[in-house]
Amino acid sequence: MSQTPQRARRWKLALGLIAAAMLALVLLVTSGQPWVAESRHASAEQVAAARALANEARKSRKSREPVAIEVDAAELEAISAMVTQGFAPNRFEAAVEDGVLTLTGSRPFLFRWINIRAEASGKSTGIPQFAVRIGAVPLPRWLSDWALARIQQRMADQGGTLPPVDTIVRSMTIGEDGLTARVLVPQGSLLAHARATGTPPIDEDAVAAVYCRLARADEAQPEPLLARQLGRALAATEPTSEGHGAALVALALFTAGPEARELAGDRVALGDCSSPPARLTLQGREDWAKHWALSAALETAAGSRISTAIGEWKELADTLAKGPLLAPRDPSGFSFVDLAADRSGIMTAQALLEPARLEDARARLLRAGEADLLPAATLELSDGLTDAQFARRYGATDDPRFAEKVKQIDAMLRQGGIGE
Repeated sequence: MSQTPQRARRWKLALGLIAAAMLALVLLVTSGQPWVAESRHASAEQVAAARALANEARKSRKSREPVAIEVDAAELEAISAMVTQGFAPNRFEAAVEDGVLTLTGSRPFLFRWINIRAEASGKSTGIPQFAVRIGAVPLPRWLSDWALARIQQRMADQGGTLPPVDTIVRSMTIGEDGLTARVLVPQGSLLAHARATGTPPIDEDAVAAVYCRLARADEAQPEPLLARQLGRALAATEPTSEGHGAALVALALFTAGPEARELAGDRVALGDCSSPPARLTLQGREDWAKHWALSAALETAAGSRISTAIGEWKELADTLAKGPLLAPRDPSGFSFVDLAADRSGIMTAQALLEPARLEDARARLLRAGEADLLPAATLELSDGLTDAQFARRYGATDDPRFAEKVKQIDAMLRQGGIGE
């Protein structure tokens, strides 16, 4: 009889030791404060710098040969700001100081932060060998390499197409205050690569099928209005989240052409259906149709945080642009009408993808008109603000004044039935 209480005490002691060990481990790998300080959203100049780097790297997709990219301290700061904005509430910082490249990430965890820091220096073939620390725990080199291999294997198991990192970053030289990397941007679809972020995959065969239906229908009966083409795209799919996602991506391909190819890549085999983009309009403008269609596709492919950030970045880049970026009548400067078209595409995609709302949204959009995608009230919003004008009135995209303006735009859209 005496053994039972004694056994119970032993179990309690063992459980207590396990709990204490787990608590100690949590305290070791987490911190009370983030290692990455809170930062502002990317500025117009930072967006322009990051876009220039991306355009340089994108040349390797066309040539299929690595290109050398030089990244200085300001450009690393721009990349850090955009990654932090796009993946908030997580934070990221990249910097080179005294010949050491330091990558730091902070992620909220309950009431604490998971902080990870990786440091490297010198020259390397492929990505450099990083010394990694999680909180107070330094990781041995073999464990860091094993973790990277496991992450890439998990991506492959989930159907991702992103190749090993060493095939993207072919070499790197870390200087005193910057770095030079030889990179080869992978071929294929950003939709497929997005699976690495946990985004559900898009059926690329279904995208091609819907695109072909749109192309053939337009050849038989041309239709210049985006709203009508949306109805055609939805009618060509099943009333499911997957079907609607394929319809929105196909519509972006049909509407925007080369701009949407960055989403779909070469894996969507359009075959004989491939044709120049249709000159569709939304409220009389081609650029608003492209804004709407691309944002809806981005919401499908990458989620609202990324799609929202990209829309804002495009408008910031416009404040420094000297000419149109999407269509002939697309003015340079920050346009809140463009932003309204972006947000309408995002909100509509959310309604079409959410199981609880997709049937009602589909029924409404099968017979949608112009105002169902961009209400007339939004056409009176400011259009073509310069960088100085935008900064004077709204500060930046993380300024309360800008947030209030976005709330007003969303209210206009909801009043028009968008996202319902």
